[in-house]
Amino acid sequence: MSNQKKETGSSNSSTKRLREQGEANTEVDAYWFGTRYFTTEPLIVPKEGGNLENEQEAYLLGMVRDAVQERNFLAIFDLERPLKQGPVAKVWLKSGVPHGIHGCFAKDSQGGSSVFC
Repeated sequence: MSNQKKETGSSNSSTKRLREQGEANTEVDAYWFGTRYFTTEPLIVPKEGGNLENEQEAYLLGMVRDAVQERNFLAIFDLERPLKQGPVAKVWLKSGVPHGIHGCFAKDSQGGSSVFC
């Protein structure tokens, strides 16, 4: 997440950089939510049956605050698609979520964490 457009003090976009064989990729893939949207640290959630060694075979989940509507939603990106195409889904929540909340994906109901935690 970053404040790519530099229009607010908080982050309001999702960005992705790939590293291959130790070399940094200078191309940045990004989705900008717009002004008055505030993002939190996202989680990488592996796809069911996906290769756990490949973060591209996963979803990126992040909470977003829409300050105009005073509501939050969960933005879901498919990491096998460019981020600039936007989230594949937005799940609007009935109640607010504190900014900066952190979490971790649990792969089962017993609380076992994924390899990306």
